Amino acid sequence: MRFPLHIVALILLITAVTACSNDSCSDNGNSLPLATFYVGNNQQSISTLSIMGIGVPGDSLLVDSMSVNEAYLPLRASTSTTSYALWRPSADGKTSVSDTLTLEYKAVEYFHSIECGVMYNFDIHKVSYTTHGIDSVVLLTPLVTNARTPALRIHFTTLTP
Repeated sequence: MRFPLHIVALILLITAVTACSNDSCSDNGNSLPLATFYVGNNQQSISTLSIMGIGVPGDSLLVDSMSVNEAYLPLRASTSTTSYALWRPSADGKTSVSDTLTLEYKAVEYFHSIECGVMYNFDIHKVSYTTHGIDSVVLLTPLVTNARTPALRIHFTTLTP
């Protein structure tokens, strides 16, 4: 039994479109470094934490006085440095503890697929920070892709009264 050529072409086209549409550019469509938060050696939610981009046009408030144990920190492909302000109330509740975290990186173009097009990965080569409420920052993986893998581990100090 022979199928007409136009039927075979239509079946191949439907198969190709269906196969391509299953590629959703991964769950996280952007390459964003995921920072996880620790106190001591334990991943822990940091209560009333706020994170804001520094020198970013428009509203750059990423976390607003929330209890979080991780956060995505977006990077700009048009620059090689992005800084963030991280703050939380001190133990007495009257003042706040504020730190600055700066990431220096190179934006690397990456062709993902026809459906997703070109994306940026980021190669982080330097991390600097102040130590008012942050104890240390560990760069877990310098190459940030759209995989949901922690890139930074931020260790906070314990706020005691």
